[in-house]
Amino acid sequence: MVVVKNLVVKLQDKTVLKNISCQLSPGRITMFIGKSGAGKTTLLKALVGLIPVDSGDILIDSQAWSVVAPKKRAELIGYVFQDFNLFGHLTVLQNCLDPLLVHNMPLDQAHALALNMLQKLHMQQFVNQYPEQLSGGQKQRVAIARALCLNPKILLLDEPTASLDPLNSDLLVDILKDLAQKGLVIGVSSQDMRFVNKLFDYVYYMQDGKITESCDGFNDLVNCPLIGRFV
Repeated sequence: MVVVKNLVVKLQDKTVLKNISCQLSPGRITMFIGKSGAGKTTLLKALVGLIPVDSGDILIDSQAWSVVAPKKRAELIGYVFQDFNLFGHLTVLQNCLDPLLVHNMPLDQAHALALNMLQKLHMQQFVNQYPEQLSGGQKQRVAIARALCLNPKILLLDEPTASLDPLNSDLLVDILKDLAQKGLVIGVSSQDMRFVNKLFDYVYYMQDGKITESCDGFNDLVNCPLIGRFV
């Protein structure tokens, strides 16, 4: 469980997140929607520790996130960037090995784990290829595999369908639903309403750095006029 209380983030003297409170639960896909510049990406980056927090609390399983060591944070949360952020000079397999070796896992164990994760995402035939040789959907799956290699409890994805065609977007839907069923905490920022509709679980609407509305599934849409405009 991730609980966010009154989170404030300032970037270059501008308040980007304004007293954000929300929660992300195991086995559910929590989506943050809203127009560009609403603060969705900033929120996800704050949750993973890529952006400093000015005030407020982030609790992971009731533990204050601020006291968790960076190495432990990397083990608890997997993060998939909008542009995938794969290392261009490394092969698919090497990209997935990298976080495991950084965490001092023996090479043979890391190799087996990375291969297994890539196989689960149907990328085993591309292990020796480089990112530039892959399609957007293939890069996405490698990025997810890399994020899952450390067996995190939480997976965050920023605008995951931005570079995907509808077929690969639907494949990502299936992947995320399967991960949620296995108990992962999943948080997603997106402006792609076709994608959001296929995953509609718990949705927060963000506007001008604030959460202005939340919706607990399609049955709750009658109480969510802002979100209802988008779906």
